[in-house]
Parts: sequence; C-alpha cells; structure tokens
Amino acid sequence: MGTLRDALFVLEHKRIVIRGQVQGIGIRLWLRNVANTLNLFGSCRLLPDNTLEVHVQGERSLVKQFVVACKRGPSGARIDGIELADLPIDRHLGAFTVER
Repeated sequence: MGTLRDALFVLEHKRIVIRGQVQGIGIRLWLRNVANTLNLFGSCRLLPDNTLEVHVQGERSLVKQFVVACKRGPSGARIDGIELADLPIDRHLGAFTVER
C-alpha cells in the first residue's frame, strides 16, 4: 500500500500551444526559468506558424502553476490564448530545454 505522500505526488505531462506575441521578447528563456524554478521537465520551441509549443511534465500542482504563468507571460508579452492537451508520462523527458 502506498503512503499519503505517494498519493499526493501525481505526475502530469501537458502540451501547451501559446498564441500571441511570442517572438523576440525572450519568452522561451523566461519559460525555461519558470520551469526550472518549479522543478519541471520539458522543452519549448517556436513553430513555423509563429506559435510556441511547450511540453511540460512534473508534479500536477506545479504544472498547474506553470500553465498559469504561460497565460500571463513575461512583461512585454501579449498572450492571445493557449491550448492545452494531456499527454502520457514520458520517463525519458529531461531538464527543461529551449529548442531552436
């Protein structure tokens, strides 16, 4: 039988697509800093349609905090909206990276 601590630690993996002003404002480095602060794993990259694709994985409550940060963005950003999708846990996902 698992402990209460095990029951509270639930992993979550999300794909987030961010629409708005996401180029030329340092949002990818900002996202990496947010993810590192929250001890989350994943990556982000700019897509050809000028949206930002983010994969983030970690403890559910921390992923929720990350999603809230994505909706707000860094100062100077204009976030028009985000799309969220649940993904299966990826045991090979490492430290949060910025893909070029």
